[in-house]
Amino acid sequence: TPIVSAVGHETDVSISDFVADVRAPTPSAAAELLAPDSSHLTRQVENLHRRLVMLMRNRLTHDRLRLEGMARRLRHPGERLRQQAQRLDDLDMRLRRAFERSLNTRRERLIRLETRLAGQHPGRQLALLRQRLDSLAERLPRAMREGLKARRLQLQSQVQTLHVVSPLATLGRGYSILLNERGQAIRNAAQTHTGQRLTARLGEGQLQVRVEDNHLTPVTLSLLD
Repeated sequence: TPIVSAVGHETDVSISDFVADVRAPTPSAAAELLAPDSSHLTRQVENLHRRLVMLMRNRLTHDRLRLEGMARRLRHPGERLRQQAQRLDDLDMRLRRAFERSLNTRRERLIRLETRLAGQHPGRQLALLRQRLDSLAERLPRAMREGLKARRLQLQSQVQTLHVVSPLATLGRGYSILLNERGQAIRNAAQTHTGQRLTARLGEGQLQVRVEDNHLTPVTLSLLD
């Protein structure tokens, strides 16, 4: 229930003004708030009535137009049946034509496969394979002889090359290799010292030698000599 506070003096402020829903300056104003003008309500009802009538007319006009549109689009069942029958005839004709084309295509493909199969008859294939086998049998011994000859020449060339770069060939020409006690080759006189025992490997056999002088230490001659 709404509460209206109306003490009656505009300049006074009471506690009821803070707890009421609405504050009126005078009791008369409070009465006007609680009992609004009937003429105003009448005008408001008339306005709502006019709006309602206008909305109903608009809705009726819209529904009438929609109904007329649906009536124009609505066709007789017999006409729809005739259209469906005509479409069915078209589909049947298209199906027959597609079936005939597919059948002709498969027939042509079968003819091509039969031609290819006749060209690949096992007897013919065997005859061709036999001719190829005879030709390979004639070429195989000749190819083996030529291959062996080429491998023999290649082997001889590699043996000659190996003999040229072999240390044994160098030793056979009168050279020798000096090895220290750990079996390492002596390539420089600085790797030796006086009195060191070395092994001289020859083309045939080896010798045990001793370093008398590696000529690295300067020789001091006496002034009297």
